[in-house]
Amino acid sequence: MFWREEIPPKIPYQRALILFDKGTETLILQSRYEIPKGDGNSTLGWVVPVPAVPEVASMPADMAQKLFGYLSGYSRPRVTIIDPPRFAAVAVAGLSLLTLLVCLLSFVLPLPQRFKENRGRLARYSMWGLLICFPIIIIRSFAAAHGSLGVDVIAEQRAGIYDVSVVRSDNTEGLIGWLNKNDFKFGDRDRAAFGSYISKGWCFVVAIINPSTGEEERRIVSEGLAAPLILRFPHTNAIYPVALTGTGGFKTEIVIYLASSTKMTANDRLTLRFAGEMRKGLSRALLSADIDPEGFFDPKKMNFPYLCKFKDRLTPNRMREDITFSEAEDDKPYREHIYRTISRGEGPLALQPPPSPRPTPWPRPTSPPHLTPRPTPSSPRPTPAPRP
Repeated sequence: MFWREEIPPKIPYQRALILFDKGTETLILQSRYEIPKGDGNSTLGWVVPVPAVPEVASMPADMAQKLFGYLSGYSRPRVTIIDPPRFAAVAVAGLSLLTLLVCLLSFVLPLPQRFKENRGRLARYSMWGLLICFPIIIIRSFAAAHGSLGVDVIAEQRAGIYDVSVVRSDNTEGLIGWLNKNDFKFGDRDRAAFGSYISKGWCFVVAIINPSTGEEERRIVSEGLAAPLILRFPHTNAIYPVALTGTGGFKTEIVIYLASSTKMTANDRLTLRFAGEMRKGLSRALLSADIDPEGFFDPKKMNFPYLCKFKDRLTPNRMREDITFSEAEDDKPYREHIYRTISRGEGPLALQPPPSPRPTPWPRPTSPPHLTPRPTPSSPRPTPAPRP
């Protein structure tokens, strides 16, 4: 019997494939791509917390549709802000200090008589320069410290339809300020989640959907879902970050396929829907996919013999902490068993789920693990096809 995972039309939705092997996780993450009504010139961006600096890639949305359909049936530059007013103040203050020093030395050194006759005036000018410039230096330094706020841009790259920056910060206010300067919309309710990730030393992948001119829509969005973001990073256990998603205040349906060497459990955070041996079709699908950058997946490291599927609709309260997976106590296969009643006059086709309807907008998009509208600086970016 044909079966396709149904995408709910009116709530936030995420789906992911996690490949986990020997302390390395590859997270293929996809979320609903929607722009609120009346905001047609906006594009979207993701902020995804990860425990270490990741390798980043992407694939076209239509390839992801086929992949999930199959599953269903890093240089470290430092940001330096050049501050002209502070630079000028430092220069004037330095010159003033040097002039004062020369005025003092003129009492013991054989300097020209003309200089000695004017040293009183020079000393007064120097004092005025110091009195004016030191407050400017202090104020500008304080502003700079609280403007950049310790946000390091570790890496920047282009991956598929995304402009990606990987950032790290040691200050919650600074990180939120930096994100909001880059047109995101974070506030007080997000502070606790950001603070928790910062305290653990996590990085943040900031990915802006910015399709190239002439990019085919099928590569941008398919089934109402944006092209997936692919992140590879080291971690002791497979993990799925949801704490930042939970701050959005919406129930979110999450479907996670976890491929590994053994059966896994979500530790009562998500319901197990399937567990069993994995066919080689997954490896073939990933190796044949149009991944950017090319060669992201190594054929020699694509041995994932066991597949688990987890699915649930989580409330914000259930997303306060990230979902961590661990090895199950047994390798016993499992397949969810669904009972449905066929109405009179209907045949077996009634058991098939209806085709996924085109999604409709909701008040505030909240996606992995934060998908927020980002205004376009100049011209409109490609947007999803009109919805019925």
